[in-house]
Amino acid sequence: MRPEESERLLIEELFSNTQSRIADLTNMKIEKVNKLTGDASTRRYYRVHTNKGSFVSCLSESKEDEEHSDFLNVYKVLNRFNVRVPTIHDLNITKGYFLQEDLGDVTFLSYVTKLTCDEEIFETYKKVINTLIEIHKIPVDKKFNWGKLEFDVEKYMSEMNFTNKFFFNCFLQNPLSLDEEKVYSSQLNKLVKELSETSKVLSHRDFHSRNIMVKSEDFVVIDFQDARQGIAQYDLVSMLEDCYFQLTDDNIKKLKEYYFKHSPSIDQSQEQFDRLYDLMTIQRVLKAIGSFSYIYETRKDIRYVKYIGYGFEKVRNKLKKYPEYLELYNLLIGKYYES
Repeated sequence: MRPEESERLLIEELFSNTQSRIADLTNMKIEKVNKLTGDASTRRYYRVHTNKGSFVSCLSESKEDEEHSDFLNVYKVLNRFNVRVPTIHDLNITKGYFLQEDLGDVTFLSYVTKLTCDEEIFETYKKVINTLIEIHKIPVDKKFNWGKLEFDVEKYMSEMNFTNKFFFNCFLQNPLSLDEEKVYSSQLNKLVKELSETSKVLSHRDFHSRNIMVKSEDFVVIDFQDARQGIAQYDLVSMLEDCYFQLTDDNIKKLKEYYFKHSPSIDQSQEQFDRLYDLMTIQRVLKAIGSFSYIYETRKDIRYVKYIGYGFEKVRNKLKKYPEYLELYNLLIGKYYES
């Protein structure tokens, strides 16, 4: 039996167990189970079609109890603070099973690409930024990983080392020399130290246009299980400097100003805010480039390769504004364009 077929049978068994405990689902009959296209994670998703509607089943890493599920802990706090997330109808933590609301197939990315008016795009993004402001208002709770874990120098640099390995070594096949590694490490250490010393908020950690679903005009936040404490610009950069969709410079400027004006989480001057935004863009997009390279190297999945060049140009355009990072600029440009 193929692994995929085995998982379908497991989902049918788990759904049957759900029906035995939840009265509203008792009279539903499964008509078919379809595997959905995966994201960049190892989680597997299936759409369960019944005679009375559909659900999405997720199979993920099993946990010994609910308290150890980062996904569930973040879900609960977002739900408590009225952030729109998918409804969980049932779960079995020991099997890594979640039965969730079916949000359909329309991502924010596919929704916004159909808009042709820049002003309409701005107004649409503004709604998502309002959701982000609400997430950033959530007070820290150190009982949970989302409150204990944070982006510090060690975490940021682990991501930069990840990019070094999978972008330079594997994707470009143009490894850094020992001297180049010293420049890469020292310049990025300096950059992320400034980021890590900034006050932090609850950061979704992957707040981009593929991780917002659109259902009945609601913008629904997904893929939030890796949330931790980080600077406000982390999520803002993830959305506005998204490698999947190019906003106009004017819309980026207006959306940054909108966030700065309306978010109570910001304790910086406009000048500080803009500088940290640029530095965060450099780190965040370099990490994304590393992730795209990793997916290609380990899965031979070419879907993300097309975003590497666009992402690299973002990094180049931000770095050239800051003469104190000229060594890093010259290093990255040389390695990328000579490969």
